[in-house]
Amino acid sequence: MDDQPSNVKSNVNFYRKPGNQTASVMCNEEYQQQNQEGRPEIAPLHFSGSLAKTVLNSLSANIAILDECGVILETNQAWRNYATENKMEGSDDSIGVNYLALCDATTGKEAKYARDVAAGIRSVIKGETKEFLYDYPCHGPDGRHFFYLRSIRVAEKEPIRVVVSHEDITALKLAEEALRKREKERDRLRHSLELAKEVQQKLLPKSNPRIAGLEVAGKSIYCDETGGDYYDFIEFKGDANEKLGVVVGDVAGHGISSALLMATVRSALRQRLALPGSIAQIIADVNRQLVVDFADSGQFVTLFYLAVDPIGQVLEWVRAGHEPAIFYDPVTNVFLELAGSGMALGVDKHCQYEENRMEGFRHGGIIVMGTDGIWEARNERGQMFGRTAIYDVIRDNSAAGAGDIMEAIFGQIKKFRKGAELEDDVTLVVVKSATTSRVGV
Repeated sequence: MDDQPSNVKSNVNFYRKPGNQTASVMCNEEYQQQNQEGRPEIAPLHFSGSLAKTVLNSLSANIAILDECGVILETNQAWRNYATENKMEGSDDSIGVNYLALCDATTGKEAKYARDVAAGIRSVIKGETKEFLYDYPCHGPDGRHFFYLRSIRVAEKEPIRVVVSHEDITALKLAEEALRKREKERDRLRHSLELAKEVQQKLLPKSNPRIAGLEVAGKSIYCDETGGDYYDFIEFKGDANEKLGVVVGDVAGHGISSALLMATVRSALRQRLALPGSIAQIIADVNRQLVVDFADSGQFVTLFYLAVDPIGQVLEWVRAGHEPAIFYDPVTNVFLELAGSGMALGVDKHCQYEENRMEGFRHGGIIVMGTDGIWEARNERGQMFGRTAIYDVIRDNSAAGAGDIMEAIFGQIKKFRKGAELEDDVTLVVVKSATTSRVGV
């Protein structure tokens, strides 16, 4: 390609025909060709008064041009519209008004901002600074407004001319305020969640119980800061032998409200267990209390309560809308589900619950209780882990202790998920019948 003439600076140029003030656009190649044929050189585009006014009037900012004393010499259409709407001093175009004097005379809450503006513009007029930038509030009867001011001196030394522009940034400022408010609310909510999580963690068992003839292990993993899953151990120490109460519950939903309901269930159940009565009657009493306290919330709790007598090898349980516990006898290689009828707590205050009983919880027997987050855990393809997979892990690890069985189940779920996020809380409790010399986990 031939070298471009030195006067060609870009791919597009303004070209004027002699006697024609209308500029047309042509590409460099076209210009070069016609220039070689004797066409005239590019004429400079003069910024005439009418063009300058058109440019000023096309801008959204309120613009005024001041002289060295601060008197307004020219304004654009946006300024005139604002002056009319706000009944500013002088004519609608404000020409002839001393803007600096107007700022100096401002009183009230906005006087400080007006004085700052006047001082900034004077520093530009005197040449002490090249430009002055300032954002300020300017509220009125129609609401809150914010503006961004820019003052800059025209390049020519004489006469001194200063351009002052006010851009309405109300929408931006209000958006920033809303964002800060949301951030503050988010911080407050985060603090509340952290506090609720701390309280909730303290309500869960601090350690696994150590009862002769039993190995016990439990754990909850929440998908949010706070969750609705809950488990608890209640030890009953009599003259003859120790018994263990095991609770697993699942509050509908997640977050603070679910955590509070979980705490309420725990407290109500522990208080009621300290009084006489069958476990069916105990659960029915807790249900009535929850209906009274949470009837209007729409929340409910599924719960499984298991009473274990390791010496008598007896299991008793009540199922309140919860998934059945899993029982495995490694001697016969038989799985049973500890089922039974019963509605979730907090729904119907008249609901009666069924008490179930099984004997023969002999050495090596395993009970697994959990929430639906265990078997409903999904992998990246959306497939569920399932109860059958739980059976396989229990069978494969039946010779291990309760804690090892629990960790094996959690490990297999993690392997199955392959990095997929938990969609629900997961809670697991494993109880194993052991020799009296091997207790706890």
